[in-house]
Amino acid sequence: VLGADISKLLIHKDVQTRKEAGRELEQRVRKALLEPVRGSTEVQEILDTLKKDYIESTSGHYKKGGLIGFAAVAIGLEGEIHKYLGQLIISVTYLFKDEDPRVRYYACESLYNICKVAGKGVLEHWCLIFDGVCHLYADVDNEVKNAVQHLDRELKDIVSGAESLRIQEFVRLLVGRMQAKNPCIRQLVLAWNTLLLKDHVMYMVQYLPQYLESLLSMLGDQSRDIKHNADACLNELLKGVKAKPHAERSKIISETAGIVVERCFCMDSACIRLTALCWLDEFIHLTPHEGSSELQQKWVEMLPKLLGATLRCIGDQEEEIRRMAVEMNNSLLDMVPTLEGDLPVDQALDQLLESLQPLQQKEFLQQRQSMDVRTVCLQWICMLLKRSREKMLTRATLDRLFDPIFKSLEHENDEVVAATLCVLAQIMEGRNREEEDALDPEGRDLFAVVTHKLLKLFKTRRAMLETRGRLMIRHLCGHLNARRLYVTVARAIAQESDDAEFAKQLVQTFNWILLTAAETKSLREELIETAPLAEFGGGAQNAPQSAPPDGKSLFLELLEPWFFNPVSALSLCLWSQQYELATELTARFAAFEPTLDLLKQLDQLVHLLESPVFSRLRLRLLEPQRHPALLKCLLGLAMLLPQAGAFNILRERIHVVQSGLLLESQQVKMEQMNHESKSGHHDGVLSWGWKTSGTSSGAGAKSVEADIASRLLDRFDAVTALSQP
Repeated sequence: VLGADISKLLIHKDVQTRKEAGRELEQRVRKALLEPVRGSTEVQEILDTLKKDYIESTSGHYKKGGLIGFAAVAIGLEGEIHKYLGQLIISVTYLFKDEDPRVRYYACESLYNICKVAGKGVLEHWCLIFDGVCHLYADVDNEVKNAVQHLDRELKDIVSGAESLRIQEFVRLLVGRMQAKNPCIRQLVLAWNTLLLKDHVMYMVQYLPQYLESLLSMLGDQSRDIKHNADACLNELLKGVKAKPHAERSKIISETAGIVVERCFCMDSACIRLTALCWLDEFIHLTPHEGSSELQQKWVEMLPKLLGATLRCIGDQEEEIRRMAVEMNNSLLDMVPTLEGDLPVDQALDQLLESLQPLQQKEFLQQRQSMDVRTVCLQWICMLLKRSREKMLTRATLDRLFDPIFKSLEHENDEVVAATLCVLAQIMEGRNREEEDALDPEGRDLFAVVTHKLLKLFKTRRAMLETRGRLMIRHLCGHLNARRLYVTVARAIAQESDDAEFAKQLVQTFNWILLTAAETKSLREELIETAPLAEFGGGAQNAPQSAPPDGKSLFLELLEPWFFNPVSALSLCLWSQQYELATELTARFAAFEPTLDLLKQLDQLVHLLESPVFSRLRLRLLEPQRHPALLKCLLGLAMLLPQAGAFNILRERIHVVQSGLLLESQQVKMEQMNHESKSGHHDGVLSWGWKTSGTSSGAGAKSVEADIASRLLDRFDAVTALSQP
């Protein structure tokens, strides 16, 4: 078929001789095409002969001669090559896997010439060609590598100008080749990705779920070039995702978000984790604008896994990953409340409670990371309490939460404590009093339950009450109804008769916050409007303890529990303008053991009276005729204090109002009034403050006031006796 001369020259050892045979074969093909009927048959016979006698031969020389012959036929066919292109490509690529490197080299050269002639026609056989090129890119022979690189460049030139490609089939090949460990093949795959993203980015994005995982994995390669090229491809793909219409974009995010979340757990490469976080952050920012129920449902399903990935990255050793994880977490916290459907609360809590475990059980966390993770866990619990209130406030869920939450209050970082208090505040205000499921066996609602648990913690951790008590109470007052909190605490303190020392410390802490903190300003305003005792009618002890917080004067709610700390009770009376009662309490201080703690508290009280908070009280000293009991109270304090700093402060303050003269004038006036009274009767129950008279206008009120005061003072004596040695 080929003729004796061509057959002999094609297997010649000399390269130039073989090429000469190829040129003769090319001319023969050209002449054959001049005869349409006979020419096609002759060309097919030539191809069959080359394949059978040369390509499929066991001799290397025959194989090389056959490859030269195929290239010559392709050149001779020119415009008619599309009729025989499949045979040419299949036969040539068959020798890409030959054992002889020279045969592989000639195969590359032959296919190069075929591609030059066929042009875009080779796209029909694209997958077969690319598979062969990938195989040769990992060749050990340098000449073969150089040859396949020339072939690769020619193929890229053809593809870059093509309007349509079989992207789906090509992506399938890419996915398989991305798994290769050989860096040359990886570079080849990335180069083709880059090329296709340049001209066919929309198509490549459409099939993103098929190869995204493999592309992300390349970020963990040891080669810097591979990591750089993979990152560049991912950036272009992300831009492509953003450019998609809303519906298509939602579908792509829904299909790829799970892949990205899994990559956040990759501990082999920080680059993979960081890129995955960046993608998730972008996905989250795109979600609120989509309105896709399918996408929202996907986020709901992935929430537990997503939480685990976020917490893992927030505890990462790499600072950039931690920063990106915090940003992504903030975006997630904003997105989740907008999602439709029920959240998987139990599974999410599993992730959160696992991350709240003590540091020694988490080897990958350091101390700082532990603080960040705990804070984020608490933020999520707080969000879940708002988003899924019913599920979070069941008894079973609360039983799981209470121990780790109260354990977090002992953390050394103030941010963690503040976040924990926010969670407790959400729990305390989570249910109404009428919701029976929230009540404990003793009939207390969640507000009371949490309050008692907090006080119990203070009782077992006295150092916490001393060092952080004020900070914690102020935070709770900022989040909750401060009045309800103080009334609940006061009623709990009233039951602490078995530990008067703790009750004393507790009252001192709460009282200081009550009189000084911005969070309790509303309570101070209510207390300063407290009516005189005579207007309470039924007395201080007649209101039932089970009454709602608003059913009783705040002053009376606090006063008796405050008796555990006499100085705090005195300051409460002074602020509430109950000066007569304050005077009687001061008189009873003389019976107390003058301990260092008592003197220290009195000293603090004097300095508190000199602070801007008590400026109204100091102005009342300018009206001693209207407030004689106030002046007597301050004089009594001065008599109790040793002649030191606080005593000098009080003395100077009393001198300003010329206390001696004013007090004498007031006493004379009161004696004259009593002398002119018709009944002439007075009750000496109160030795310093009240004197009841039988005047027609005020006898009833004075009697009630004296009765209330008498009962209160008896209660004061009983309570203070518990703490006296």
